[in-house]
Amino acid sequence: MTDEEQGKAQDPFAEPSEELRKSDPADIAERSALPYENGVFRLSFMRWEIRISFPELEFQAPEFLATYVIKLLAVLYMANARATPLANQWVPYRELKDGMFYTKSFADTVEDRLCRRFGDDFEGMRAACEALGGREVDQGDLGMVIKTFPRLPLLFIIWRGDDEFPPNARILFDISATDYLNAFELRMLCGEIVNRLISIADGRLEVPHP
Repeated sequence: MTDEEQGKAQDPFAEPSEELRKSDPADIAERSALPYENGVFRLSFMRWEIRISFPELEFQAPEFLATYVIKLLAVLYMANARATPLANQWVPYRELKDGMFYTKSFADTVEDRLCRRFGDDFEGMRAACEALGGREVDQGDLGMVIKTFPRLPLLFIIWRGDDEFPPNARILFDISATDYLNAFELRMLCGEIVNRLISIADGRLEVPHP
């Protein structure tokens, strides 16, 4: 392996960034549902706008979104997008392509954290989701949809516990989700959102107005 190849293998930005720079920006815009004008993509993420220059791929976003993971996911979303329309069919993580491989990790590190924090705090969950642009839907005892990237909505569901069963939480995806991010990347995305929901509910994060 050459030094250049080794560097690309170690840098998760390298391959998707190279793929984007070789692409027609109009094609990227169409596949990923992103407006493109004057050398800048405008990427809607929850209630905010992320700006990504082309071909430099420089990233401008509110400080609380300007993290390594969200920058990487934005580049991967743009590079991988297949222009697949939403199917309006919700599925659990395990039913996504390759989802079974990461199901236990997803449950342990994402869904269980959500349940531990919000299983008995529905109002906190509702308020935190609304702070990120979420809307309530008729699912479970509380269902909230948060639109992350333009074609990647997430459905957060909480069920109350009772004498027989403890509280439960699930995150569902449109069946088209892996046409934009793979299962591992979707786990990363959900982790980022859950981190912010918990920080908002705990009073450690006050999100800015868009």
